[in-house]
Amino acid sequence: MLIPPSHAMQGLFCMTRATSEVAAGAGAGNSNAAPFDFSFVDLTAGSADLDAVDPSFSFLTELPDTKVLLFRGSCNGLVLLEHREEPRSATLGYIVCNPTTKEWEAVPTCGSPTLLTYPYLAFDPAASSHFNLVQFQVEEDEEFISVHAYSSETGAWSDDLIDEQGEEEGQFPGWRQVSFYLGKPQPCPFVNGFLHMIVLDRDGIKVVAFDVQGKGRRMIPVPHQPDRMRHRQMCYFGESQGQLQYMTQEMLGVRQGEYRVSIWALQDFDAQEWVLKGTVNTHEIFGMGVRMGFKVVDIHQDRNVVFFTRPLEHNLVAYDMDREEVSTIATFNDQKWLLSTARYVRCF
Repeated sequence: MLIPPSHAMQGLFCMTRATSEVAAGAGAGNSNAAPFDFSFVDLTAGSADLDAVDPSFSFLTELPDTKVLLFRGSCNGLVLLEHREEPRSATLGYIVCNPTTKEWEAVPTCGSPTLLTYPYLAFDPAASSHFNLVQFQVEEDEEFISVHAYSSETGAWSDDLIDEQGEEEGQFPGWRQVSFYLGKPQPCPFVNGFLHMIVLDRDGIKVVAFDVQGKGRRMIPVPHQPDRMRHRQMCYFGESQGQLQYMTQEMLGVRQGEYRVSIWALQDFDAQEWVLKGTVNTHEIFGMGVRMGFKVVDIHQDRNVVFFTRPLEHNLVAYDMDREEVSTIATFNDQKWLLSTARYVRCF
């Protein structure tokens, strides 16, 4: 399967980590023994000039004070990384970089180091050369504690904005009235000038659209709520072709280990209209008799191509919904787990 090079998205950066067996071999009981590695998957089948791509981010990792870097997201050509002293230690700060130009900017930490922290990147090169971060800190019980916003134009974090919520009737009630979805944290796609995040309220899972100042603007229902009785759960939330994408997986047979993956797109933001783009059974992707777990990694920014991984197979699989084609596009060292990815979009 070839993915045409004319689209803006040309590859995926992959972050892997050694398996627990390798980590134990490097030092039993040492939770920091397993390093993170970066690699690159070319989605253009070699038809685009990607010689300038640095698959290992050496322009950052070889800096004198750089310790450990982890992916935290990407947006329209920029990549957000977290900087740590050790893999499981506290955050030292963030780095936002442009893999195309090798430019980068350090962003300091903000808030309490003891809380669970989730920063999200917003960048629209057509509107501004500056980027924004919105950071949420939550307790282990999923309660929102603080909201801060960062602008590269000012180079500073805002004060806590958690209680500064608009009073527009019928809009988002406020961060203290919803909970963070810790069960399966998802990307926070930036679409139409708003970031979008999965939250929990009394009625179940919802999508909150919020601006780059961290102020919620709208609550959007999802098309399929998780259902334990039907073994259905959300398996992906993201963006493709300028629309929000929401996917669920539903078990079809316990003995066979088969799942149906449903892909939905929010085609009308104002009407909050989700449209079912398609469904696929995991046996069509991985073959009959395969009962290993799988994960939806991402969806192509410009095409109806979904990326899956099976951790025990250490690979990355692409499923083209339009052509109904499946191909393995990357195989990792059998001692490595794929942890996360970041989109590569050329941006000058």
